[in-house]
Amino acid sequence: MRRRFAWWWLLACWVVGCALAQTPVAPPPPDEELFLEVTLNGEATGLILRFTRGKPTGLRSSVQNLRDLELDPKLFGVDGQDEFDLDQAKGLSYTYDAARQAITLRVADHLRAPIQVSARTSRRAGPASVTPGALLNYDIYTRLGQQRSSSISNELRYFNASGVLSSTGVFNYSSERREFIRYDTAWVHADPDTLETWQAGDLISSSLTWSRSLRMGGLQWRRSFDLRPDLLTFPAAALGGSAVVPSAVSLYIDGVRQVDTAVPSGPFVINQVSGINGAGQATLVTRDASGRAVSTTMPLYVDTRMLAAGLNDYSVELGVLRRRYTLASFDYSRSPALSGSLRRGVSDDLTLEAHGEAGRATLNGGAGLLWRLGQAGVVSGSLAGSRSGEGNGGGSGGQATLGYQYLSSRYSLDLQSQRASLRYADLGTAEGAPVVRATDRINLSLSLFRGQGLGLSLVSVRTPLTPPAKVAALTLSSTLGMGLYLSVSAFRDLRDQQARGVFFSLSGSFGDRISANASRSRQNGVQSHSMTLARTADYGGGFGWALQSVQTNGTPLRQGQVTYLGNYGQLTGYTQQTGGTSTSSLDLSGALVLMDGGVHAARQVGAGFALVSTDGVGGVPVLQENLAIGRTSGSGYLLVPNLNPYLQNQVSIDVSALPLDARVLRTGQSVVPARLSGLLVKFPVETYAAASVILHGADDKPLAAGTAVQHVESGDSTVVGYDGVVFVDHLQPRNHLKLTVDGKPCMVEFAYAAVKGQPMPTLGPFRCEGVQ
Repeated sequence: MRRRFAWWWLLACWVVGCALAQTPVAPPPPDEELFLEVTLNGEATGLILRFTRGKPTGLRSSVQNLRDLELDPKLFGVDGQDEFDLDQAKGLSYTYDAARQAITLRVADHLRAPIQVSARTSRRAGPASVTPGALLNYDIYTRLGQQRSSSISNELRYFNASGVLSSTGVFNYSSERREFIRYDTAWVHADPDTLETWQAGDLISSSLTWSRSLRMGGLQWRRSFDLRPDLLTFPAAALGGSAVVPSAVSLYIDGVRQVDTAVPSGPFVINQVSGINGAGQATLVTRDASGRAVSTTMPLYVDTRMLAAGLNDYSVELGVLRRRYTLASFDYSRSPALSGSLRRGVSDDLTLEAHGEAGRATLNGGAGLLWRLGQAGVVSGSLAGSRSGEGNGGGSGGQATLGYQYLSSRYSLDLQSQRASLRYADLGTAEGAPVVRATDRINLSLSLFRGQGLGLSLVSVRTPLTPPAKVAALTLSSTLGMGLYLSVSAFRDLRDQQARGVFFSLSGSFGDRISANASRSRQNGVQSHSMTLARTADYGGGFGWALQSVQTNGTPLRQGQVTYLGNYGQLTGYTQQTGGTSTSSLDLSGALVLMDGGVHAARQVGAGFALVSTDGVGGVPVLQENLAIGRTSGSGYLLVPNLNPYLQNQVSIDVSALPLDARVLRTGQSVVPARLSGLLVKFPVETYAAASVILHGADDKPLAAGTAVQHVESGDSTVVGYDGVVFVDHLQPRNHLKLTVDGKPCMVEFAYAAVKGQPMPTLGPFRCEGVQ
């Protein structure tokens, strides 16, 4: 019975199983598609993103959603996927509100990219523009009287998009000599994209604090950070924090507010913290909407001599050394010379340096460093070696330097020592300029109460051609209030009892650009005192003057000068009386600029400039950074002489001086000149050919306001205003206006002639005559 029951039981189970196997299984329900409003860390993002919901897995999100929320998928471990489960993403939690169809995400701060806030408010850089042209800067000084003489200094430039060719020199004219001395001539090409400059011609070789620069003629390739004036090259501080809710953030450096801005919730970083050199204290204050503030204070140390991590600074020169500069125009060595310098910011705490020279049977090379000791200052050092031929004394030599610097608002300490062996040489030694054999420097400065300062210096120098010197100096400075400043200093050579002196100075600045100075000194037995009273000319133009009285060992000297600064240059007259003899002199400085097909007189031109054109309209005031600089000439030009190269400069015109019928498309422009170059800035000034025309209908009543009007000659369309008045521009000698009145077309015909002194007259009334 048991076997028979077991057999039937197995047979029944097999039959039931087969039946179940034949029964179709229903597929799982599809995921529900949701479009949810997203809130991230309590802050509304303004985004509605797609999510999916499945019963076994919960909410799922696409990886693209993270990118839309400015989150990095790698940090959540889902990079390379299309979708992921929100419950499985590390560092991510959420709350789903089905009623509001919204989702709140919560992400840890270390998984969010911090908001970047710049602490600098400097002008923005921009691509430079160049208008080809040429200029001549000149300065003519003439001494009047029986011993008449003249000196004319000049700088000639030609510039275009490829670079600048410049040449400088001076011409001296007197009864004793008449000669021209050329100073420097060079072609310079700068590339703001690579921050590199090529220079061919006269140049100054590169150097470091422990090497020397020399004048050369040849070729130079160098890194030029001045092509990006907005770039910080030294290691700038960066301060970070986190805001739980949207907050206001303020940054104070030594009690002075540098940044005041708003940040969303989450981490943030304030970078490019400048305005500090040396030790300082930064205070970061975050304040939420309810006014609760959290303050964090931290120490900083910044040294502007160092390079930021990853930056390179270099310069290479190949050519020949120049001799007797300012005395001879073309006196160069016949032996080629090579020089080069390299600096690299290895990290924000370490900057490495290298320098090398070769030429005239001389080899020289060395390396140095700047090492920041946290908040304790910066140590500097270098080692250099040389080998020279018999013509330079022969042999090998070395040089070593060691220094330390600490700067703070309370006190500063600067220590420097340099030693060179007897046979140490460089390229300057080969030209007869010996190397300093020993130098020691100790500088200590203290900041006292109420703007008082005390400085102590001790300098020791030993050179081959002069007696050794060891000079101690003491300086006291004080701000007295009411614009007065006091300075007292004394020095003494500890190796020469006769070499000593004391200096006293009291200076002040007053209203209307007036300054005064009184000083008294005694040095090596010579006494002198002087008094000066001066008023500078306004930048926009005008007069200035100065009076000076000097007495040296009882010999008086009296001098007065008057200066006029105008759009076309500066003229200064001097008169001087000493020992019963009076002399007078004149000085005229300015520039001639060849641009836009004409020659324009201007003040002396600096590193960058702009030529403003108002299309022949004269007397238009021109402003530089909202400061009046002058008025356009009768031909409609004015040169703005001193703009910042590679930075945006604001140049504008004042339209209030224009007549009523003048039309200006724009009143201000942001211009970016290249270095030593200029550009043309146009402000087209047009004259309205317009009038207010009174239109009447066939019943001699003003047409209704809003009636459409078309000016046939120009194609412009407008509408009738109140009292049948319509303003029509671009008028011609004969004009036709087409209208539709009461569903019927009509035409107005009238003549127009411009009348001087009557801009935009009122014409009419004219009857609108019906047309077929």
